[in-house]
Amino acid sequence: MAGNTGPARALDSRYVNHAAVLPYGLTVGQVEQGVSETYRLYDGINRFLTTSGFRSLEELLLGNSLSGLVSELLVKNIARVSTTLVANKKVGSHPDLLPKDKFPEGSQLECDEGIEVKTSQQNGGWQGHNPEDCWLMVFRYTVGTQPDKSTEPVTFTEIMCARVLKKDWPFSGRKGASRRTPTASITRTGVEKLRTNFLYRIPGVGVGRHLTILVGPPDATG
Repeated sequence: MAGNTGPARALDSRYVNHAAVLPYGLTVGQVEQGVSETYRLYDGINRFLTTSGFRSLEELLLGNSLSGLVSELLVKNIARVSTTLVANKKVGSHPDLLPKDKFPEGSQLECDEGIEVKTSQQNGGWQGHNPEDCWLMVFRYTVGTQPDKSTEPVTFTEIMCARVLKKDWPFSGRKGASRRTPTASITRTGVEKLRTNFLYRIPGVGVGRHLTILVGPPDATG
């Protein structure tokens, strides 16, 4: 429950895949640290909110707003613990994490070097604004509701990373006078690349053949 003062949260070590391939010198252990720091910050904000008479972040921020906040926290915290990556400071930029040796100031509007970070409650079909060749890291999470109507905080269930290509992003642009934001949804081939190179997956969240592909025992209850 949001606002609890129990032990600090972290990824379940039984389901962390240290054999996952990551670029730019980033390690699975550093991603674990970044997630732990994100939990610590997120839960700390929720404790302040709920003990001050406000609703939790899960209730204050809905949909894309919550996802955007979680994504920003992950980017900043992974950058803090990484020795080779820096958070991109440019507003509206791509990608989110840049290699320090090429962009020491951490400011680049758009380039092919680095890692784009996405967070989602969906199990596939993740979207971007443009098709692009890039390293993509996807963090799936849940937000649950308790019987007493309180909400559980954001909890990560699966983390994946892969190099995806423009052909893995079918583009949906504007038509006529439409004001719709152009988007690109990753294809099944791109999603398969991500699912195959998973850093973390708890039982019951994988899709298709990946449902039973775990680091820990398939019958574990978590």
